Amino acid sequence: MGLARGLVAGVLVLLGAAPPASSPGPTEVTVRGRVLMLESALRMLDLELKLDPGSASKQVVLLGEDRSILPLFRDEVTRALFEDDRLRNLRAELHGRRYPGVPYLKVSSVRVEHDGHFQVPEYFCDVCSISVRAPQICPCCQGPMVLQMRPDRR
Repeated sequence: MGLARGLVAGVLVLLGAAPPASSPGPTEVTVRGRVLMLESALRMLDLELKLDPGSASKQVVLLGEDRSILPLFRDEVTRALFEDDRLRNLRAELHGRRYPGVPYLKVSSVRVEHDGHFQVPEYFCDVCSISVRAPQICPCCQGPMVLQMRPDRR
């Protein structure tokens, strides 16, 4: 692959063209704000926009401390923020990656404020002592799992 790029760059130089610029990679960021549904965030900014209820009602965003709206990709890390209302409208600290030209945040860790401190939300089975990131039934005993806040181990 490196040889091919070198050949292409060499041909472009011979033809008087600049070699293609490599695209910048993702940037690691930590952002703070409130995790909200998009409609709620817009209302908090006094923006009365008519949105399609299907898409807007499912989009979770971070309303930043600077009053910016940052939409979140839905994946294994953020699933609890999309599915559990108890984790919304809380102060949150999200660590993740921003990609050039992409308005969404790819979250790698979530901490929410609980009892005055940022803590990690998890779902725990008291019977099996299993914890997971998102609400679900216990993968072991098929019993209920409860939301709890774990002190951050950083």
